[in-house]
Order: sequence, then C-alpha cells, then structure tokens
Amino acid sequence: MFSSYTLTVKMKYERNGNNKFNNFTGKISKIVVLTELPELEVLFRPTKGFFKPIHVSPPINKEAVYPYYERGVLKEVPLDGEYKIRVGLPNELSKGFEEKVKGDLGVRTRIKVEGGLLEFVIERIEKDTFNFGNKVKLCFSPTLLANPFITNRDYRKFFPSPSAVFWIPYALMKNKNNLTPQELAEIESRITESWKTRIKTIWIPYDNGKEPVMIGKVEYRLLKNDDETRKLVETALIIGVGSSRASGFGHVELC
Repeated sequence: MFSSYTLTVKMKYERNGNNKFNNFTGKISKIVVLTELPELEVLFRPTKGFFKPIHVSPPINKEAVYPYYERGVLKEVPLDGEYKIRVGLPNELSKGFEEKVKGDLGVRTRIKVEGGLLEFVIERIEKDTFNFGNKVKLCFSPTLLANPFITNRDYRKFFPSPSAVFWIPYALMKNKNNLTPQELAEIESRITESWKTRIKTIWIPYDNGKEPVMIGKVEYRLLKNDDETRKLVETALIIGVGSSRASGFGHVELC
C-alpha cells in the first residue's frame, strides 16, 4: 500500500545573517518534497479528517531537528549540514517519485522560506525496509495524537496507548475513514505497551502559535506476531501516526 524513502539532503537556511529557523521544521521537509515533485501537492491539500496518504519527517541529524520552548523561551534550531528526510507515500506514486529524485541528485535548489533563503541539494535516495521482532521500540518526534473516539483536533491524546497510536495507520491500511470500537479493541488485542515508556509533552512553534506535542520512546509488544500486526507497525513507520503527518508531525522510528 505504502512505500518509504530516505532522502539525504545537504541544506542551509539563512535569514538576517544567521542560519537559525524558528518554525516547525516539518515545513522544510514538505518544501523539499514538493519542490522535487509538485504533482504531490494534491495530497498535501487541507482536508477534513486525519487520513492524508502521505507523510514527511522533520529533518533528522541522528535525531529529529526542530525548535522548541524551554521555560517559555524559544530555542531556535540551526539548519546547516547534512540531514535525512523520510517520505511515506502510496505505492502507485513511489516509482515516479523515486525516478524524479534520482534525476535531480546533485542539483542545487534555492527557494525563499519564512523570510529567509533555503538552499538544498539531494545527495541520495534509498528505499526503506524495516526489521523488528515481537518487541518494537519506537522513538516519537513531535506527535499530535488524535483521539479515535472524538475526531476533533481540539481533543488530543498525550499517552501512547496502542489504539491512540495505531488507529490512523490501521484505518489507512484498511482504506477506512473511521474505526468502530470493536476495531479499536482489535488493535489493543494485537499490541500492548510495556513499562519501558519515556514520554513527555513539550511546546513547539507552529506558524504564529504554540503547539503542545508528545515526544519520547515507547516499547510495544506484539501480542499477535502475525502478518496483520507486523503490517500495522510497518504502516505506522511509513506513514506516521496522529494528525498533521503531511506537515512533519507524528514521525516514528525504530530505536
């Protein structure tokens, strides 16, 4: 259903003589992807619900790179170096995306972003594969967990229970727009979280506001280590979890 790619991108952002970016960096990833393949723009358009079939990660340098608030003070992030950007998209678009990116490797692009200048070069593209056993440790970069019972962006979840984390990947996997209580119970019967959970809520800048997001690490155990459960975890790794995945939120990685 979905394919995942890792882009290795050398980039530099500059504004007013420095290279610090003060907005959520998922915007940078989205710009890089749309600059490469403008045809994907239709997948990024605002829609009702949480089910866009595309995902980008924030730029990653060992860990996801993004500004955040610490004791009320914004900690801007420098963007100057080599980063990874993960992209998840439908299988039917993957070949065209891969070919377009490969044709543009080494091409320098300059574009105005947030009152500054972003310069980037895509150096490599790799198709991702995922290997895991019956225990899966996931690292969450800024995530907006949607409540599966209240499809309203104002009512979020801040604890990564299996149903809260995996319900959107499950719906995308099943090509559905909502899940029944029985289907949510099915997710819980397949996956459980262990005591090895380290999560917290932080505030990050987004446009002209501040957003509370969940970050951290969670170990899940596959209660049913079958193809269906493994496909669900893989879909989450490819297409992200929670809402606003097309804007860089909800990226999870094996850690």
